[in-house]
Amino acid sequence: MRFLYFFFLISFTLSGQYDFNRLDHRMQQFVDDGELVGIQTCVIKDGKTIHYKKYGYSNIDDRIPLQDNSIFRIASITKCMVAVGIMKLYDKGLFKLNDPIGKYISEFNNPMVYQADGSLKPALNPIRIIDVLRHTSGIGKTFTYLRNRHDYLKENRSKDLKTEVKRLARIPLATEPGTSWIYGPSVSLGAYMVEKLTGKEIEDYLKAELFDPLEMEDTFFEIPKEKLDRFTPLYFSDKKGGYKLLETVRDSPYTKKVTFCNPAGGLASTLRDVSNFCMMLLNNGTFKGKKILEKETVALMSQDHLNDIKNEKPSDDNHKPNEAIGFGLTFNILKNINAYPFPGSQGSYGWHGSAGPYFKIDPKENMILILLTNMKGWDYSRKEIFEVNTYNTIFK
Repeated sequence: MRFLYFFFLISFTLSGQYDFNRLDHRMQQFVDDGELVGIQTCVIKDGKTIHYKKYGYSNIDDRIPLQDNSIFRIASITKCMVAVGIMKLYDKGLFKLNDPIGKYISEFNNPMVYQADGSLKPALNPIRIIDVLRHTSGIGKTFTYLRNRHDYLKENRSKDLKTEVKRLARIPLATEPGTSWIYGPSVSLGAYMVEKLTGKEIEDYLKAELFDPLEMEDTFFEIPKEKLDRFTPLYFSDKKGGYKLLETVRDSPYTKKVTFCNPAGGLASTLRDVSNFCMMLLNNGTFKGKKILEKETVALMSQDHLNDIKNEKPSDDNHKPNEAIGFGLTFNILKNINAYPFPGSQGSYGWHGSAGPYFKIDPKENMILILLTNMKGWDYSRKEIFEVNTYNTIFK
């Protein structure tokens, strides 16, 4: 397995034209300051790895350093991978984006919308598949009652995806479908639709249709016992330069018998596997001659689909919908470079996760940025430091 990572060493020799010392110093500072335990960063340009480095530890208490093939929780990047799996069925003509999800999942045929006074009203619009993928389904936590219902669901795990979707269907919507962007677990509905259309459980479908063709040999909902030595513990940032151990390897739900393979955030993976996924997208749906998605489908997924739909909770976060950022089919999209406060490219897209992972694909510059860490609660704005340093190094 370790030989598969040798490409980093080969490709890294091609990076001589760029001076990444400032980037390396800044990433190491995250570890030295106690803001992160460990971090991996990678930049791929024109098909070559021009930067790759790991900093710090997998397990800081035992002083176990990160390995090239350390396995991280990739959290909500799971949604992006599941969305590709869903869109493979779109390529086969098995559904249309404007189809109501209730056509495939009857529990969502007549959703109810929660009102500020606590009453419920029937939704005027159906939840469409495009809503499931762009986070405009109406599923959300905008009221305390809804937050409590969703938090209970999260804290009391479902036994499988079918149960999860049925439980989600019993929680009222926060807004009318198709009218507001609210980030949430709606991709789980699309994953369950995949199960119903294919007769395969989502984990088996993803392995056959995505992970195996992309040579993603270390991407799992449940970590195999023989790979536990590469799985990282999870830490939690207090956002003040301190942290605590949140989850050991042995105590992790990723190492137990997993029956609910959570499409909204349940995958673990490696830098190499995530890079293969990103390279497929950058190459318009093809990886080493194998077509995963149609070129037109990748373009469809990576364009802004919000139009005039606004973020239900506007914020200063530069990764959420605002004047500069739109949202496609599980990716955020840089739609207006003139309103973006950092260097970058119009049309670049990507996403991140609560356990620290981040990726950005820049088609204009034929470039991929990936960052993995094992720190939950780390601010997204800190990942922008990696982004800014990378662009300043390459395009100075």
